[in-house]
Parts: sequence; structure tokens; C-alpha cells
Amino acid sequence: MSRVLRVALILVFLGSSIGVLVGCAGLEVLPDGRWVPPELPAADRAVAAAKKAGKDKQCPDEFKAAEKLQKDAWPVYNSCRTKEAIAMAKDAVAKVNALCPPKAAAPAPAPMVPPAPTIISFSASPASVDQGKCATLSWSSVNAKSAEIDHGVGSVEAGDGSKQVCPSSTTTYTLTATGAGGSKTSSTTVTVNAAAPAVVDKLTVHVNFDTNKSTIRKSDVPELKKALAFANKYPGSTIEVDGYTDSTGSDKYNMGLSERRAAAVKEYLLANGVTSKDKITSRGFGKANPIASNDTADGRFQNRRVEILILSK
Repeated sequence: MSRVLRVALILVFLGSSIGVLVGCAGLEVLPDGRWVPPELPAADRAVAAAKKAGKDKQCPDEFKAAEKLQKDAWPVYNSCRTKEAIAMAKDAVAKVNALCPPKAAAPAPAPMVPPAPTIISFSASPASVDQGKCATLSWSSVNAKSAEIDHGVGSVEAGDGSKQVCPSSTTTYTLTATGAGGSKTSSTTVTVNAAAPAVVDKLTVHVNFDTNKSTIRKSDVPELKKALAFANKYPGSTIEVDGYTDSTGSDKYNMGLSERRAAAVKEYLLANGVTSKDKITSRGFGKANPIASNDTADGRFQNRRVEILILSK
């Protein structure tokens, strides 16, 4: 073979090799030696990975659609419709990537805010009244929608309010206030003082003791007989014996002296059968309630006294 012919053959071989290499640029070689666009095997790998991950069972319809595109891309490519096959492969990969999207987490429920508690205060003024007198009930409530007071008062305004009551006897009132936060109760008592028995009659006598003694002196017996005659005029009545002193001496000494003075007269009346123990009481008032001036001897004498009160039955 001539040198010229050999050179020509070498040039032809090199040209065809370069053409092959240029023609395979951007392709991917398969295990069987074929050179194909990389999009097709990429779609194969994507579908296989999705199946391995179990997405064919998690979302079977969507998986089948992606798998069909991946499989159909090969016959289209083999029929020389390369661009269409590449587009189908890309679409298959996109569908695989969109398979079984995670479900959006449900929004966390709003935290429960408990309703504000009901708060109340309740009082009576004055807390103690004489029979026939009235007191005022006052209340204050927060977060309450309704309120009521027992013992016939009934529904009252929630919030702040007051109501006058005139109980005939000592009564405990209860306020109940109700709101979204529940019910609260509070009580207050109005004490009704029993009416003091009326004084039917009164006698004042003067009884004294020897120093540091509680024995009535003989000189005071006439005074005690006056007390006896006076009490006998009111058989069955309640008797109160009140003792008093003048202002001489300490308060403590005078209080004790007045109590002994009243008790001595009480015992004398009981000993002489005027009344029974449950019908007579004695009290000492010391130097309180003077009926005369303590600046004179006569005034002090007047103040050293025992008052015998006949009370209504």
C-alpha cells in the first residue's frame, strides 16, 4: 500500500472517531453500551427510588402517573423523537419529586384562658341594732353577672350596691354572686339587741360597809327594810340592783365596792323571800352616773347609793 493511501485511511479513521465523540457529547452511556440523553436514566432512577421509599403505596395514583411517563419516554426516544422523550422524562422526575407531599400540620388550638374568678365583699352597717331599727347591707362584686341575697331580699344589682334591712331578730344574710368564673358567697350578720325591759319603779337606798368588809352595818338595816317593803309591792317582777360609789378612791376599788354594795342588798332581798334567784340581778357601776356633786360631803353621800329597779315582767 502506498504511503499516500495509508495517510488517507488514517485521516478517514480519525475523522469518523471525532464525529462519534462529538455526537456523544452530553449523553450518558447505559450498561448495554448505548449512549442516551441523561434525562431518561435520571427518570428511571427517580421512579425506582420513589418505589423503594414506598411512595407507590402511599400515593399509588400519583406514582402510577409518574411511572407511566418514565416508561413511555423510552419508546418515544427510540422512535427518534428525542426532544419529546426528554420532556416526558423531565415531567416524570417532576411528578416523582411531588409525590406524597407532607400534610400540613393542623394549627395548634388556641390556649384555653380560664374565665376570671368572681370576687365579692359583703358587710352590714351597723352590725348591731336595737329592736325595730334598720341596718344597711353593702356589697361589691367583680366579674359577676348576677347577685342575690337570701332572707327575702332577692335579686340585687351585680357590681356595687346597698340595701336597707330591718330584721326583727338577729339574722345572717348571705350574698351569692355568679359570673363566668363561678359563684361566690359571703355572709354578714345583723345582731338585733333585745329591747331592754322598761323600769316600772325605782327606789334609792344608802348602804355602807365598815372598812375592808362586806357585812352590812346595823345602822343600815332601816334602809334595807325600806328596800324590802318596796320590792314586796311588785311580786313576781324582775328586780335589778345597781350599786354606786362617790369619787373617792381608785376606779378599781370603787368598782369592787359598788359590786359588793349591790350584791349585799340582793342577798338581803333573797334571804327575806322577796323573789327567786332567777328574778334578781346585781351590778356595780363604781363612781359612774353621779346624782350629785362629789365636791361636797352631802353630794358624796348621795352618790354612795344602791338603786333598786323594778322591771316589767
